[in-house]
Amino acid sequence: MTKLATRMFFAAALFASSAFPQAKNVILFVGDGAGVSSLNAASIFGYGEPRSLYFQNMPHLALADTSTVKEWVTDGAACASAWATGRKTRNGVVSMSAAAERDVKDGEVYKTIFEYAQEQGMSTGVISNEDRTGITDAVVSAFYAHHNNRGKSGDIFLQLLNSKYGRGPDVAIGTGRKVVNAAVETSGHHIAAEATAKGYAYVNTMEELGKVPSATTRVIALMDDENFDFTEAVKQAVARLSKNPKGFILVAHSDCHTGKTRTTLDRIVKLDNAARAVAEPIKSNTLVLFTADHSYDLRIKGETLVETNKASDHKRISSIVSLEDEHTAEEVPFLGMGPGSERIGGYMSNTDVFKVMMANFGWTDSGTKK
Repeated sequence: MTKLATRMFFAAALFASSAFPQAKNVILFVGDGAGVSSLNAASIFGYGEPRSLYFQNMPHLALADTSTVKEWVTDGAACASAWATGRKTRNGVVSMSAAAERDVKDGEVYKTIFEYAQEQGMSTGVISNEDRTGITDAVVSAFYAHHNNRGKSGDIFLQLLNSKYGRGPDVAIGTGRKVVNAAVETSGHHIAAEATAKGYAYVNTMEELGKVPSATTRVIALMDDENFDFTEAVKQAVARLSKNPKGFILVAHSDCHTGKTRTTLDRIVKLDNAARAVAEPIKSNTLVLFTADHSYDLRIKGETLVETNKASDHKRISSIVSLEDEHTAEEVPFLGMGPGSERIGGYMSNTDVFKVMMANFGWTDSGTKK
């Protein structure tokens, strides 16, 4: 047996092993662009010390390749599709094969982890604060939609409402109201009426979401403000999804490559705070994961002296961080805690995020949808 074949054999055995405990739920936190250097800078920005993020204290760590089937540097669509389906595709494509050409033709439709979950009667949910397309952004839509063009927000939102597998996401919280509304209405549809017809409570602010009865498990909060309270959004989602005795899968995505150093670092700290607040009470039965779709050229450079440990001294840390607003190709952290996180370790692929989730539930991947 060759060295490569040996590694593949042991990797397959690791994922398939029933020796690991099984989690009832899975939460995948995604820091868009939040690679190793960004986490380091965010820890110092937020706490004046390295290794102070909740994510950085998760017990299981791997470095995950982010390449696509055709490109060394990924976009959110291709990488999220790998997480959602276990298969690599090309940039711009959402959960379809590499035969797809952006805005030209479809490829094979790959079945997603959400679709497996819905078949088993589990609940699913997405959260995103991406400023334009929000809950139809490729990083979350790859889990519930299939399209050859990540930019078709109207088509993608209609797939959320009209899933071919199960009922679609039970909870969708995030931004994109203006863009998505305009795109949906161009095709002759109306979000509020159609969401209500599908059994959702439909609101436009976090304040309105907070007034939706706690017993309501199907909600869409489509907002304009990307600075909504991320921790509260995750709490709302978990509280509603947890009502399903069969469990849930939640993907919580924060845009952490904004082109602005301080905003980016603040987003990472707030995402980390959300994970800390939500994961602690449920970590005994929930597999909590963190990763990034790609890294981002944000890092502390030079022989910078440590002058203070004051967590409030944000201006100083912001001034010594180098930022080049580009995706980069190196591996990103894949972190985990809770039952089943023992499968994470070493150098892995973005497709292994899917495999870790599937193995936790004991599910076998049947491949493309027929």
